[in-house]
Amino acid sequence: MGSMRRVWQNWWMQIAGGVLIAAIVVMPWLWIGEEDHLILPLASNDALGLIVVFALTSLLGSWLVRRIGRGRTGFAVVSAVGLFLGMLALGAQGILATDPDAFSGNLSPTTTRQLWVFGGLLVIGQAWYFLSSKLPLPVATLFYATLTVSVSYWLQIVASLIAGAQSYYIYLWYAGPVVLGLILGFVGFLRAVNLIFWVFALAIQWVMPAVIESSARAIQSEKTSGQALSEFGREFASSLGEVDWQTPLIVSLATAMLTSFIIVIVRKVRHR
Repeated sequence: MGSMRRVWQNWWMQIAGGVLIAAIVVMPWLWIGEEDHLILPLASNDALGLIVVFALTSLLGSWLVRRIGRGRTGFAVVSAVGLFLGMLALGAQGILATDPDAFSGNLSPTTTRQLWVFGGLLVIGQAWYFLSSKLPLPVATLFYATLTVSVSYWLQIVASLIAGAQSYYIYLWYAGPVVLGLILGFVGFLRAVNLIFWVFALAIQWVMPAVIESSARAIQSEKTSGQALSEFGREFASSLGEVDWQTPLIVSLATAMLTSFIIVIVRKVRHR
């Protein structure tokens, strides 16, 4: 493990790690876009996929910083460069595949919208990556709660592409709650303030499916920013009542409690 950490001290390895995360996250869309040679999802027909890509990239990037980089600012910054370059390359490839004339300055309305959505998600993704990487873990759980749902969506997309995996489709929806539960488990419950973050994180997790799906519909509606915001509000109010998120909440809570108990027991044994 020590030798592996020494390898990650190299700046080029940190950049490569960021690029590799972006490449892994978009692999399902490489399969989906085999015929049209498009990798990154388009805002016009797969805004949900585009949101999931940026959310999962931020989540995995934050894990890399906390687990391998031990939260160091330098590691976070250099890895962010890798994430940025990876996503920028994917964005350029998407434009090249769908609108080659764009590089000559002739931007179609669809490409212009894709660039606006891509740029906005890139900025938000980088901000969430740094906040979840650098903030104390109890506070960062609030940002992780917005990102972990992307794990569920991503695994379901992968399952839809694999023959025979569709029968496990519904169970994969609980992957995100399990991840959030593990994070909350490491935060622990022995301090009252940590329990407050638990409650807020679980509440955020409950609304996130409605937020993501409403945002995707608003983006794909191809309306002006004001109209899209109104569309989001209507879709969110409608989707919130349809979200069946009670079981995932219980899964998160159970995972968090179990993880916390295990960590407490392990620490007591080590202390003795």
